[in-house]
Amino acid sequence: MRPPTETPHPVGRRAVKVTAAACALGLLATATAIPNWTGAAGPAQSPPSPSTTAASQPAVSQCPSPAALTAAQLKARAQQKLDPSPTHLPASTPAQQALKAVTVGPSGCDAIPGRFAYVHLLQWATDTTIAGNNATTRIVLFEEQRWRADDASGRVIRSRYPTGTRPTDDSTYKPGELDGPIGPIAADPAALSAHIDSTQPRFLGPTAVIRGLASLLGWRTPHQAARTAVLTVLRDTPGIAYHGSVTDRAGRTGIGVSATFDDIRFLLILNPSTGELLAYERAALTPPPGSDRTGPLVDDYHLFLVHTRATSSGNS
Repeated sequence: MRPPTETPHPVGRRAVKVTAAACALGLLATATAIPNWTGAAGPAQSPPSPSTTAASQPAVSQCPSPAALTAAQLKARAQQKLDPSPTHLPASTPAQQALKAVTVGPSGCDAIPGRFAYVHLLQWATDTTIAGNNATTRIVLFEEQRWRADDASGRVIRSRYPTGTRPTDDSTYKPGELDGPIGPIAADPAALSAHIDSTQPRFLGPTAVIRGLASLLGWRTPHQAARTAVLTVLRDTPGIAYHGSVTDRAGRTGIGVSATFDDIRFLLILNPSTGELLAYERAALTPPPGSDRTGPLVDDYHLFLVHTRATSSGNS
């Protein structure tokens, strides 16, 4: 079996290939909880270390542990009315200035131990079928649970709706079989930039940084220092736009950073308190030639339910 790459998965044989997320003081409220459809249980985790005193330590929200959706829940989520147009963004300012005011704080997931990064996400991706000179587009919803160790081994459980021929796939990968740089995500901005360069060609400009970070963060759980490096790389990349307060598809409020090339906009939504990736969006701002689309459309959307760690991938 061909191991998954660190880019979003194409949908079907004829799918369109999609790529594998204001004043800062006014944005430091904790992001809202994931809605009930994510469930309440998840991989076994240890609770975060308690603060020594309420006065000496800032409040840190609990690490979420959403359960995998049942087939019925995934179908219901996929059938919910969803605006397919790109996320509305406030007026932009250069990220080089705006991100200087953003401080990355601790996350409740930082204290969770384990050799595996564990990422749980939902992905809406376009599936385009071509018949003659006509192209018809539909949206397919995936749910993925990803376990990745630093040696590039791990496990992926993937479900989808509509189900297709394989509604659920559960694959295990030996060391080196998962794509991407070996080791944890870099906490040094220069090393992180090198990791991005290994996944995305820099001649694409600032969009390569957005896409590269979405690819790396889609499979890894960065600690506080690494999340700070992420903000530093975004801040130091010319052409990255900052959008202030942006809402993701779970209703959580974050800060948006984006870059656009050839009428394709790439957007990351980050938790304003912790720097954790909440969502990634790839949107076509104009319809492709010959498409049945009539206006802008989201080609790919990743909603990250949690980035944490796990001692086991659950397949032993």
